[in-house]
Amino acid sequence: MRRMHSPTVRRRRLAAELRKLRLSAKLGSAQAAKKLGWPASKLTRIERAERGVAAPDLAALLELYEVNDPQTRNGLAALQKQSKERGWWYDYRDVFGGSALPDFESEASHIQTFEGLAVPGLLETPAYIKAAFRAGDALPDSVVERHLEARLERQRILEGHNPAKLTAIIDEAALRRMVGGTKVMYEQIQHLAHMALRHNVDLRVLPFSAGAHAGMLGAFTLLHFPDPLDTSLGFIESVASTLIVEEPHQLERLSEVFGHLQGSALLPNQTVDFLHRMLDDIPV
Repeated sequence: MRRMHSPTVRRRRLAAELRKLRLSAKLGSAQAAKKLGWPASKLTRIERAERGVAAPDLAALLELYEVNDPQTRNGLAALQKQSKERGWWYDYRDVFGGSALPDFESEASHIQTFEGLAVPGLLETPAYIKAAFRAGDALPDSVVERHLEARLERQRILEGHNPAKLTAIIDEAALRRMVGGTKVMYEQIQHLAHMALRHNVDLRVLPFSAGAHAGMLGAFTLLHFPDPLDTSLGFIESVASTLIVEEPHQLERLSEVFGHLQGSALLPNQTVDFLHRMLDDIPV
């Protein structure tokens, strides 16, 4: 699969570059905005990647910062154009809502995720996906199929010649819950055992025997990107919303928790053995 550019990631990268250029020009944010005749909030929002940059505005900024190198100007113009493109997930905005996770996933080089109650979305089988979306709500088949299509499209980042690396820790509780019944869970656990053998997937089960652990407050995901300018992000999803974590101290805390969870979880080879034992115990 051809890895796609993430417009949101490119907007963040462009914002970081523009802030660096302003600082190199020894201009304060308010000072630069005043010289451009802009409200101070406009430049602030651009540098925080809270809004895009129109081509004329980019040209004005580069003129103000005296950026004359053609390679730099062309590179920033390319970022500006890519930041306005629509990715595949735009067609599924009715499914994803305001969550930008699939957008960021498309360009992430390493995804770390912990799930305590369900199988991670990137590792779910079609039958499991359908059963999960039907739980609790009498959703029409058309809506369920729509969610299925979107979820399977998301999973394609783990395929191809340049797949993302996935490190997933799953609490045993998520595997013991019979989502969709024994047949669905047998197929799901079998799929996990298969995925665990992929070179880009590091799968670990956190067994009940580990007792209390650092992730008991809930699931979360950390995304890391290949370009140093693209800082890591954290995602914490709830029933009502998705929290995007960007502050360094918060990301450090999530990384610490993930490290503790890895220390408590089974090793990858132990996880495969554990999954096979589970298959032996499921009556099908």
